[in-house]
Amino acid sequence: MKEKRSMGLNIGSASIIMLFVVLALTVLSALSLLSSSSQLRLAQRAADVVTDYYAADLEASAIYEGVQAGDLSLVDITSGGDDVYIYSYLVKIDEHQSLDVALRDANGEITVQKWKIIESGSWNADDDFNVWDGN
Repeated sequence: MKEKRSMGLNIGSASIIMLFVVLALTVLSALSLLSSSSQLRLAQRAADVVTDYYAADLEASAIYEGVQAGDLSLVDITSGGDDVYIYSYLVKIDEHQSLDVALRDANGEITVQKWKIIESGSWNADDDFNVWDGN
C-alpha cells in the first residue's frame, strides 16, 4: 500500500511563523516607544525655548514701557545727532542667547529700532582632529 504524504504545513511550521510575527511586532513596538519618547523630549525642549523667549520678550517690553514713561535707569544712552538719542539694552533669554533692543528717541517720539535675538555665549571650535596615521 502506498502512503499518502500531505503537503500542508505542520504544527511546527506554524509555531515558527508565529514566533517570527511576535518577534517582529515586539521590535516594532520597542522602536515606536523609543521614537515617541524622543519626540516628547524634543517637544519639551522646544516648549522651554519658546517659554524662555517670551519671558525675555515680556521683560524687554516692560523696560520699553519704562523708557516711554521716562525711566532711563536700565538702558544705555547714546547720542544719534540732532536731538536724537538711542537707548539700548540686552535681556538674557538663556545662557546662549539674549534679546538685543535699541530704541530711537527723536524729539520725544520713541520707536523701536532693533529687537532681535543675538548669540551671547562664546563658541569654541574643536580643532582636534583624531586622524589615523597608519601606525
